[in-house]
Amino acid sequence: MHNGFLLVLLFTNITFSHAQDYDQISKEICKSFKKKKPAKNLFDFNKYLNSEAEDFLISDVNIFQFNLQKSLIKNCTEFPFIENYSLVPFSNVVDLEKVFNREELAKLEKQLKKIQKTNRFQLFIISTDDYFPNENITDYSFSILNNNSSDRFQKGNMIIVFNLKSREVRISTNDIARNIISDDFSQKLIDEVVVPNFSEEKYFKGINEAIVKINEKIVVED
Repeated sequence: MHNGFLLVLLFTNITFSHAQDYDQISKEICKSFKKKKPAKNLFDFNKYLNSEAEDFLISDVNIFQFNLQKSLIKNCTEFPFIENYSLVPFSNVVDLEKVFNREELAKLEKQLKKIQKTNRFQLFIISTDDYFPNENITDYSFSILNNNSSDRFQKGNMIIVFNLKSREVRISTNDIARNIISDDFSQKLIDEVVVPNFSEEKYFKGINEAIVKINEKIVVED
């Protein structure tokens, strides 16, 4: 269930100042939940998204949403429906570390949408320097994968998470995808494709080549 997407819809008509801190916003939202009243005059979501961004990307919403959800998880512990991160439907990229430029993000979004449509396979790409509320990259990746996977994709669901700060990369799959993408295949991608490119700071090239090889593997298994 995509609780985070519902959260975005709830607050699209309230007023936001970009300089406001996410923690402060989340605390105000928590108060509104407790009072069972709408959180008015907190932020203008549309203004936030349209700030100098003619090339709007759905992944922009994901960055906003992940940051807000993190603060809500911290500050709204009495609300169990906010337990982990949800991506906006139709976008599988969350670049929290701001690794990719606008053109690269657009290419990734298009590439992943095409794989979903033509090959019935869902792949997420997450860059982050913080695993909260999880303690490690493995738990973090499976938490996001399990919370956002859809049964609509007959060949399964997969996620690539990387953390440049801690120099970690993780590829996780659900049970269906593991029938096509083995753990050995995923580890080989990390060792031979992702890490060599990342070591040269070619982050987009590393992720893009990994996606291409994953897609080739899926097509072969048809």
